Amino acid sequence: MTALLFLLSAVSSADVAPRQEARPLLLVCNKHEDTLSFVDPVSLEPVAKIPTGPNPHEIVLSADRRFAYLSNYAPPGNTISVIDLVERRHVRQISTGEYGRIHGAAMAADGKQAYFTAGQSGYVVEVDTAANAVTRAIPTHGRISHMVLVSPDGKRLYTANIETRNVSVIDRASGALTAQIPCGKGAEGMSFTPDGKQLWVGNQEAGTITVADAASHAVLETFPCPGMPVRIHFSLDGKLALVASWTDPGELVILDTSSRRERKRLPVGRQAIGLEITPDGTRAFVGCEHTDGVHVIDLKVLDVITRIKTGDGSDAMAWWVPPATKAP
Repeated sequence: MTALLFLLSAVSSADVAPRQEARPLLLVCNKHEDTLSFVDPVSLEPVAKIPTGPNPHEIVLSADRRFAYLSNYAPPGNTISVIDLVERRHVRQISTGEYGRIHGAAMAADGKQAYFTAGQSGYVVEVDTAANAVTRAIPTHGRISHMVLVSPDGKRLYTANIETRNVSVIDRASGALTAQIPCGKGAEGMSFTPDGKQLWVGNQEAGTITVADAASHAVLETFPCPGMPVRIHFSLDGKLALVASWTDPGELVILDTSSRRERKRLPVGRQAIGLEITPDGTRAFVGCEHTDGVHVIDLKVLDVITRIKTGDGSDAMAWWVPPATKAP
C-alpha cells in the first residue's frame, strides 16, 4: 500500500487526462512502470495514463464494462487492482492473501467470477466481482501455472503450466482436475480458435505450438514455430494465427491457421508479448517487454503502420467500449 501511495503522488496531474466523451479505447498495461494507458484507436495516441497496483500483468473487464481487474505480479504479488474505467482511477486492491505472484486473468462470460493464476503456488484464485473478494482457490496440479482461460461454454478452466509442460483442464463448478494436455517446454500462451473447436498453446522454450481438440483434449499435433511463441491471437475469421515471439529483437509471426505455414514475420520491437485485435478485425496491436511501445499492424496488408509510445513494459491489452456506448 505504501508503494501504491507513493506512485499515486509521483504521477503528475498532467499524466492523468480528464474524462473524455464516451468512445472505444485500447487499454494497455505498462507493467514496469505500474500504469495503465488509454489509447485512442483513431489517432493512435495515448489520451490518459493512470497509476495502478504493482507490476500489472494481465487485464480483464467487468460485464458492465465499468471496471478492469489487473493482476499484480511483483513479489509478493498478492493483490488484484480494480480500475474504474469511466472515472479513470484505481479504486481498490483485492487481497489474495497467501496466494501470491498473481498473473494470468480470465473472466466468466456472465462476469460474475474472475479467475487469476497464483502461479508459483499452483492455484487459480476465483474472485466474486460483485463483492470484490476471493471466494476460493483451486489447485491446478501443475507447476508455474502462468495463464488461465475460461472455456467458451463456461464449464472449464484451462491453465498453462510452464514447468510441467502441460495444460490443466479443470471443472469450473467443482474445481476438480479432469485432464492434462501434454504440451512442450515453456507452455504458456493459450487461445481457442474462433469456432471453439481447438486450443492452441505456445511452447515458448521449445519453439513450438501444440494444437489440442477442445472437446476430447487430445493433442492433434505439435508443429514448429521458430522463436519464442509466448502469446497467440486469431484473426476474427480464424484464418490467421498471430503469434508474439518473445525474442530480442521481437517478432510477430503470422501463420495460416489451416496449413500451419508461416505467412509473414514482422519485427515489432524487443521481446514482443501482448496481443489485441480491433473489434472489426482490421488492426492488431503488439506490446513489447520494455520501452519499444505498442506496434500497430494493418491486417489487410500484414505490415507495421506505426508505433504507440505508451510506457515501459507495454504488455497486456484490452479493447474497451465505455458503458455509455453500444458494444460492437
